[in-house]
Amino acid sequence: MAKGDYKDSVRKTRYKNLVGKNTDTKVNVAQDEKRARAELLDMIEELFQTTGTGSITAEKLRAFCHILVKSVNNNTDDSLVLDSSTIASLPKSDPQSTGKLWNNKGVIAISK
Repeated sequence: MAKGDYKDSVRKTRYKNLVGKNTDTKVNVAQDEKRARAELLDMIEELFQTTGTGSITAEKLRAFCHILVKSVNNNTDDSLVLDSSTIASLPKSDPQSTGKLWNNKGVIAISK
């Protein structure tokens, strides 16, 4: 199976119509549970390969969907959770990028 064009509007509309809308409340997702887009796209290609030893199962698809949803930034329901390791990982100087957080000598600041 060749890689599909994930930017194709027909495909995006078809996928959107296959699933229903959910009204769950806010969910906190740990940073180490999120994956980069390139990693997610590679997972899709591996999951749906028609050659090789593996085959797609409902459980594999469910697992991928959980990873995908956890990886998406969603400003409508994401909560910001700052713990000491998150604060320590912030840049120590202003990133000069509007809205980005940085650690200003132990005080969380937002770049303008």
